Amino acid sequence: MQANVSVSTQASPTADVIQGWIVDFVAKVLDIEPAQVDTKAAFDQYGLDSATAISLICYLEDQLGHELNPTLLYDLPSIEVLAQRLAAD
Repeated sequence: MQANVSVSTQASPTADVIQGWIVDFVAKVLDIEPAQVDTKAAFDQYGLDSATAISLICYLEDQLGHELNPTLLYDLPSIEVLAQRLAAD
């Protein structure tokens, strides 16, 4: 008799996927096209207020399925670096 075993093979999102989520979020908040978002630019160059930064963290928590440090946007210099860090975790 064979046991019915369910094993999750869902891979964690890549840095590129996470970066896409962040770019889409920032573009929507700023009402610009995603292509206009520079992933190497510092977060403070986008003028995101603290409420928007927390909204982005909450959005990423929902996408990733786990809690994140609310200071990530202040601790990491850019969208690109944040995406790489989140993919590595």
